[in-house]
Amino acid sequence: MAMLVLTGVGGGGEPLPGREIMLPEKVVPDRFFSYLIGLIDADVCGDVDDAQLAAILKEYRGKTSVPFEKITEIKRECTSGSTVHDVSIGFRGDLKTPLPYSILGYHPGSVIASKTMSFLEWYTPSQKLATSTGSIELSKVFVFGVYQGWAIVDIDAWIEKLFGGVLGDTRIIVVVLFKYKGDWHGLAAGYDRKGYGRSGIFNFRTNKIMFPTPRELQVLAPYFRDYVVRTKHLVAPLPPASRWKS
Repeated sequence: MAMLVLTGVGGGGEPLPGREIMLPEKVVPDRFFSYLIGLIDADVCGDVDDAQLAAILKEYRGKTSVPFEKITEIKRECTSGSTVHDVSIGFRGDLKTPLPYSILGYHPGSVIASKTMSFLEWYTPSQKLATSTGSIELSKVFVFGVYQGWAIVDIDAWIEKLFGGVLGDTRIIVVVLFKYKGDWHGLAAGYDRKGYGRSGIFNFRTNKIMFPTPRELQVLAPYFRDYVVRTKHLVAPLPPASRWKS
């Protein structure tokens, strides 16, 4: 991928791309994600602050489920000659916001995160993974492993009981952006309080969580958890005990 290195306005370089880099609405309806994926897919390096996000998304508030006004900065640092990028996101204090997307018509909980989160990013043009019935092929795979800060998907207790443990509180250790069957998808994966694997997959075209996870995609979470933990040896920090008691 050709790397485009830019800095924000006032940062001593050319301005970052604006809404012109957004993916078409029929590809990614949520305008926040269409902008973010557009930047990553174009391999743009630099930072976007809250003022820039507000200016870019001011006309799209009704089409953006993510509470972007809580974000102070998104930064993607690229070192010349390195295939690993450093990505960070900053919030206005510790984050607590309702889960922006629903499962079966209900927003089942909250996202809680530290003031700053940092990730290491790896990119693979295509990846083939074996499944119980054959194989699946992903393209444009961006893996973001947490190495600083923490995030929890906090599921409402009655939802956990209703689904018999299929849904539960999860501390996130890896986020993956990829294309599958032509659509952009996002995977968030981690562990519950007892150390069991948890995950969720989001289809950016349909703008919905894929629940339950399709059988052929169930191999993704174990694979990418192992990738950051066993292959890349990343250790995601634990949330404070007040937030995460086993």
